[in-house]
Amino acid sequence: MTAPHRTLATLVAMFAIACDIADVTAPSRENPDAPLSLMPEDRAQGLADQLNALGTVRLRERFLRFVLTPNEVQDMLFARYGQPGPWYEDREGETARAIARIVPQAIVESDSPREADLVLADEPLVRVGLLDGPDEYLFSNIEGGVRLEDGSIVVADEQSYEIRMFDARGRHVWTSGRQGQGPGEYGGVRLLRGCPGTAITVFDWHLDRITRLARDGNVIDTRALAGTGVQPYGSPTCSPDGDLVFVGWPDSEWDVLQRAAVGETYRWEMAVSWERDDGVVTLAEGIPGTERRRYGGGSGPATWGRSLAFAVAPTGVWYGSADDYELEHVDWRGHITRVARWAGPDLEVTSAHLDRYLSAYLARYDTPVERRSFERERWPGIRDDLPDRFPAYESDGLLALPDGSVWVTTYTRWAPRKELNLLDPDGLWVRRATIPARSTLLDAGVDWVFLLERGEFDEQSVAVYELVSDDEPAKHQR
Repeated sequence: MTAPHRTLATLVAMFAIACDIADVTAPSRENPDAPLSLMPEDRAQGLADQLNALGTVRLRERFLRFVLTPNEVQDMLFARYGQPGPWYEDREGETARAIARIVPQAIVESDSPREADLVLADEPLVRVGLLDGPDEYLFSNIEGGVRLEDGSIVVADEQSYEIRMFDARGRHVWTSGRQGQGPGEYGGVRLLRGCPGTAITVFDWHLDRITRLARDGNVIDTRALAGTGVQPYGSPTCSPDGDLVFVGWPDSEWDVLQRAAVGETYRWEMAVSWERDDGVVTLAEGIPGTERRRYGGGSGPATWGRSLAFAVAPTGVWYGSADDYELEHVDWRGHITRVARWAGPDLEVTSAHLDRYLSAYLARYDTPVERRSFERERWPGIRDDLPDRFPAYESDGLLALPDGSVWVTTYTRWAPRKELNLLDPDGLWVRRATIPARSTLLDAGVDWVFLLERGEFDEQSVAVYELVSDDEPAKHQR
């Protein structure tokens, strides 16, 4: 932002604060035909609009970013008028919370990453998992993994209901858990990242409870979520103070299902919520969530359907609906403070995509007759049910780092590689990395990734890799 723009923005903000907004009222009852005066929320929204208009400028690095002032101005307004609280009183003495409409947003649009592209180093720092060998090194259904500060890794295997820890060299340290309902027993396992007070936190989606483990694998405590108002759709995430942030099940599923015709695709509206001591707080709502398709006996997730994804940062929650390469950041007061947009692969579903999808189906049949029968009888209905566009990113494709930046996993379309994009805490696109398409991101830092990998026989293993510049010698590339 240029100096004249900063000056103008500051003058606008100081003028708004200096004005006695509390004196602004609607026309009196004695003269109802008098022109309407600007209400406080109109003045405040106008201020936000002016600041947003001033705040987006093109810089030399080929990206658009918002340069300060709106959040700072909002803080000044909060200091002056308070939040939540009345900005004015009407003639009947009732208060109005006009400030709820003021949401200054920093809009960041990135054409390309600021730094060089990254690839995996040639060899992992550690890899764990075998096709055949001791049980502790065999995985069947990995559902989460975290890398600890000392380089050791923790992996959750849902089929065995076990949590296993390995040191930085890949040696087995301990195994905890089994199927059941008692302490240290599970009906389903997901590992949660970044939970304060403990390095290992397990979400049991089947029993709807949280279990915390010590570094030696012993159970610290178990907390049931029943009765707390926390009903996660998918896995929750820990907030910086240890409470849970989650996307809940929609309340209106039955009504939506009744309105949707058989064969029709519809989409849930969902909310991002935050568990507090005094209940559950909704941070953002009305967000397009899971895309589903109505069948004769019910509904299910649509093929290539979009879904809400979210990740918790120290300052709030990044979330998006995967309609495009865009995320919003909502702070802990429920205000959308930043919008990040970046360039990504074309989302259009092409004839080449359809051909590859058809080929994957045909490969299931042994004879030409069976393949021709499928292509003639079943394929037209399957093809007609497919969308025109892919989601922009995976439903579980957001992974926040401690500094507030976030890795975004682009939706996979049969490409040999999967793209990861790193946005900084302001939403600026800073790095792009590529990983094999058959791998899944479990944990990451700025310069390393912890991946679930699948082998030739679909065997599972986990590995930690350093990220190196794509400009470095080819020996680093895989």
